[in-house]
Amino acid sequence: MSAHRWVLAVVLAAGLIASQAHGQKKFGIGLMLGEPSGISWKYHLSSSNALSGLVGFSPFDRFRIHVDYLWVSRPFDEPSLSLWYGLGGAVGFGRADYFVKQDKRSYVTRTVSMGLGVRMVGAFNFAIPKSPVEIGLEVAPILILGPDAGVGVDGGVYVRFYP
Repeated sequence: MSAHRWVLAVVLAAGLIASQAHGQKKFGIGLMLGEPSGISWKYHLSSSNALSGLVGFSPFDRFRIHVDYLWVSRPFDEPSLSLWYGLGGAVGFGRADYFVKQDKRSYVTRTVSMGLGVRMVGAFNFAIPKSPVEIGLEVAPILILGPDAGVGVDGGVYVRFYP
């Protein structure tokens, strides 16, 4: 499936979820700045579970989509503060630059491909009282499965609005 079709599928799914959740404060949409940066969303399945994701870009013109299943923990006395943790997947499309060291030679190589990864996400979330806005910080170690195996870290700050 081409990158354009992936984007269309994600946008249509998010629109369908948003239309069903309108007025229920279950669906939030906003921005995340970091690695990757883009349109961030969260859909609350219950008071203790949610789906969240992002459609955006990574460095070097790489398009990214990720979706995570989340659980909530409320270890603080303040009900507006929560910790979210979960597991998800990521897909990346586009150009990627890699540093290669072979024998006594080092060089940068560029490939165009689709990559897959598994994310283990944790987030610190603050729901602003008497407001439809939440802000937070997310960190997600990622196990890159292909085209070349490796590890990385996603992370950023986000703000979401619940219409």
